[in-house]
Amino acid sequence: MAIQHKKILSIAILASLLVFSFTVSSSTAISFAQRDGSSGGNQAAAQNSQDGNNDSESGISQSSSSSQSSECLSGGSTTGSCNNISVQANQNGNDEEEPVKKAPVTPESETPATAEATGPVSASVSCGEVIKQSVKLTSNLDCKTDGIIIGADGITVDLNGHTVSGPGVTTSKVGFMLSDKDNVNIVGPGIVQNFQAGALNTGGQDDKISAVTFTQNQIGSFNTGAARTTIEDNLFFSNNIGVASHSSTGTHLITNLFKSNDLAGATFVNSAANEVSFNTIQGSVSGLFFDGQSSDNTVNANNILDNKGVDINNANGLPLNVNNNLFNDNNCNSSIPVGLCLGK
Repeated sequence: MAIQHKKILSIAILASLLVFSFTVSSSTAISFAQRDGSSGGNQAAAQNSQDGNNDSESGISQSSSSSQSSECLSGGSTTGSCNNISVQANQNGNDEEEPVKKAPVTPESETPATAEATGPVSASVSCGEVIKQSVKLTSNLDCKTDGIIIGADGITVDLNGHTVSGPGVTTSKVGFMLSDKDNVNIVGPGIVQNFQAGALNTGGQDDKISAVTFTQNQIGSFNTGAARTTIEDNLFFSNNIGVASHSSTGTHLITNLFKSNDLAGATFVNSAANEVSFNTIQGSVSGLFFDGQSSDNTVNANNILDNKGVDINNANGLPLNVNNNLFNDNNCNSSIPVGLCLGK
């Protein structure tokens, strides 16, 4: 039990170290982007001009999952190519029969073309590329750098069943980087694996991640300084931490499945007014963790069971009036303080 408590207490320390690591990386990237005229906001933009392989250590010791480190291919491979975005626009062709006499173009006849233009466009995307339009992936990505960098507000990235793989959890690389980008939608099905963070949202608002599988990352999805992020219908398994929130508000963590994430399913550090509802969290040391500075959070109707240490940990056992978190109808076996589980 003493070992388990040490692991539980280490969650906040790990989160703080990762925040420092990502903050340094993001600041470097943003500075580079300003000098370069780019709006990507990611350390990959600076590092890609070198050999793409000088990864800095994150300072956190963990055995790395199998590293996907093959080079991007450029000759029509099924893995992510190193070409710039090649938009594969569907050309409808002028195959209609020639009318007897010309008819005026009506608004109704223009509607289909307009609708097509507003949706995600099928595209071949490179590792570390800054995306500024809605895209639908056409191949897997096997990256030595970051995966995909979101460079504009209001866009959608559809994984379209593909996998984005990184160089390992001990690197500083990120699968999806959202730096101060709002109303972004990352949608599956698809897999994001072998990054320090599968998705990193720094300062974005009203973003959404849905139907994505995050596996074998240090952190599956990491919010820092973000607001009103929706994380819904995703699968987090075999990460060190499934979801981590630091200094973020209004997160909606809803109907996700967490399995066998080593240290924790979901952690909240200095994060307020978040909702955690209808999730299943199993097989971690700590199922769900809030530190003493995470206040006014609502936790409803989750199944948090079969975790190795404690299912729900609020402020390492301090009374609920310390942070005013609200726990209702959660199915769990153990909590600190006691009384947070349904019927216990």
